[in-house]
Amino acid sequence: MDKPYLIEIRLMGESKHLTRQLIYDIYYKFRVQGQVRKRPVPHVTLFGPFGCSNIRKVIHDIRYVGAEYSKLEYEINGFDYFELKKKFLFITTSTKKNVIYLKIVPSEKLKEFRHKLAKKLLKISSTSNIDHDSKEKFKFHATIAMKDIDRKFDRIWKYLKNYNIKTKGMCYRITLLKGGKIMYEYDLPTKRLLNRRQLIGRKRAKR
Repeated sequence: MDKPYLIEIRLMGESKHLTRQLIYDIYYKFRVQGQVRKRPVPHVTLFGPFGCSNIRKVIHDIRYVGAEYSKLEYEINGFDYFELKKKFLFITTSTKKNVIYLKIVPSEKLKEFRHKLAKKLLKISSTSNIDHDSKEKFKFHATIAMKDIDRKFDRIWKYLKNYNIKTKGMCYRITLLKGGKIMYEYDLPTKRLLNRRQLIGRKRAKR
């Protein structure tokens, strides 16, 4: 795995429950496998997947940029999708719809935070997402169905028209993952960096 790292924010409250319910609804009605191999964790990717030889520098940059913010706001507003395009000599030969997502409308602070962090991380990491360096072109999204949806897309899309999704959300933590598992979370209000052991301990204490 040459790009094992990912930086994301995790949806909370109403946004989290709404997104997870949609993921399960699509799974049960259309047998879409991509998002439910494990318990779905609704999230918005900010950077990655990426590779890096110095993860301590990544953590430093998260803390450095995050020091300016105490919360990051966004709005969920409707649906959209990504297409996987195959090209030959700059000509598109085929397209395949491979992701359906909730459209995340970021606040100016969230756009600014992601862009500042991306500019720093692009200097020390490798990633295949060419939009990371753009403040305006980067698409904030929360995936609700992926991979095996192309043949089922029209039916799923028609079903989603029954939903009028519009809600607001807020994030207080920046999550760094490796191989799909949390390494650290940076808490914006307290400016604390929490490691995996601390986070698991807190979850157990709440239970």
